[in-house]
Amino acid sequence: MALKAQDVITEDFVRDTVEELVEADLVYREVFDQINATSIQSNAYQFNIAEDNMGRVRMVPEGAEIPRHQNTVDTVTVNFDKFAGEIALTMESQEDGLLDMKAREVEDLGRAMDEVLNYEAYQELENNISRTVGDNNDSFSFADIRDGIIAVRENDYSPDTMILDLQAYGDLLTDSNFNRATASGDQVVATGEIGEIAGLNVLIDNTQSIGTDNSGNEIDGTGHGAYLIDTDRFGYELSRTPMGTNSYEDPERMAEVVQAYTRRSWKALFPKAAVKIDG
Repeated sequence: MALKAQDVITEDFVRDTVEELVEADLVYREVFDQINATSIQSNAYQFNIAEDNMGRVRMVPEGAEIPRHQNTVDTVTVNFDKFAGEIALTMESQEDGLLDMKAREVEDLGRAMDEVLNYEAYQELENNISRTVGDNNDSFSFADIRDGIIAVRENDYSPDTMILDLQAYGDLLTDSNFNRATASGDQVVATGEIGEIAGLNVLIDNTQSIGTDNSGNEIDGTGHGAYLIDTDRFGYELSRTPMGTNSYEDPERMAEVVQAYTRRSWKALFPKAAVKIDG
């Protein structure tokens, strides 16, 4: 949100700027469906998940008892965490019109909030991966994607999103099988744009190394990995308190302090709807 010379930085400006940056999302928040939990009047949200253990239909001999279907409900409770940050708007910055500098600080606050929320979503995904596939040969290929698609579909889920780390992204740009499978063909190499392949929305993550080295050890910067997810089933991001702001005077520093905050949580309900690919 651009400021003009005659403008002032207000609490509304901070809230709108932070909210705009946070709701733009980073890649891992894309994995989760959204639930608005602002009306529950509690710090806990409860899911009731039906276990897939009902009796199967089968041939029944004459006079035999028909098998009764049993269905178990598992209760999952989610608690919320508060995420917050603040900036100080000094008297000098407001009187001297240092708006560009302060506007940049507001944007930095928004990006920092987004990064924290994105990391929380990443942790929930990484800690609930049910299976890892791929050949772990330090090279990500179209064959690794095929293995991931098969692994998710074997559990009756339909993957729609793939998140690549930077090394895997670089590998795919020069994978001829991958390029032939995309609508843009050689244009992928020219522009670096992937977009979609095999019905999957492709996202690039520049914050985490998803893959491991060929001895199975995670090393910063190694990479060559991806996540493959059915985002309609895997889990939810729950918002208990939407992005909000609060301000107070700090007379000792002759400043107005503006805080930005939200209460959220993430929960993976069906871990088998996602796999890690180790290329």
